[in-house]
Amino acid sequence: MIGFGLALIMGVVLGLLGGGGSILTVPILVYFFKINATLATSYSLFVVGITSLIGAIRYKKQLNVAVALFFAIPSTIGVLLTRTYILAPMPEIINFYNYSISKDSFIMSFFAVLIFIISFFMLKAKDKDITLHKQNITVKHQFLIVLEGLLVGSITGFVGAGGGFMIVPALTLLVGIPLRNAIATSLLIIAAKSLIGFLGDISLAMNINWMFILSFSFI
Repeated sequence: MIGFGLALIMGVVLGLLGGGGSILTVPILVYFFKINATLATSYSLFVVGITSLIGAIRYKKQLNVAVALFFAIPSTIGVLLTRTYILAPMPEIINFYNYSISKDSFIMSFFAVLIFIISFFMLKAKDKDITLHKQNITVKHQFLIVLEGLLVGSITGFVGAGGGFMIVPALTLLVGIPLRNAIATSLLIIAAKSLIGFLGDISLAMNINWMFILSFSFI
């Protein structure tokens, strides 16, 4: 019951901020439902993908579809490459010199470090005067968006995080679109790359408990 209650809170956070759902989803699945970390990252892709898609449809009037596609394509490539060529073949026991750590522990440790880094930058961030009109996307902006798309996609692929905390600032600062539009567009980007990443997991014959993830997603 606590886990499903936290899932409801996760949905509210995702809808308000355009990100944050996956940061909550993976710990909920691992620590409250006792799902191993690797499978939890896969479930997170589906859960966050579905909830983000619903949010994007609800706020379709604020969507910038062109920017979403431009960001989502390299991001999706990053997801698929990471899950196929890094996460899937990773051994269950990872050895660092004389120290050994399980695959699940390594994923959750990386996830914890990621959260601390995000928290640090959020605490250090200062309000900036964001341009509230769409600017022309220069070649430099395109290059930065593609780079960040690949980075966000790689993180998504490894820890099941949607990456909204990185996408929204990129859209406002690099593209210059309003915050509300950035949040809506972020939801569409998260939905696209998360669901495609999940389909990639299905192709790898990962064992999925459909009854559970559907219940968790639509709570």
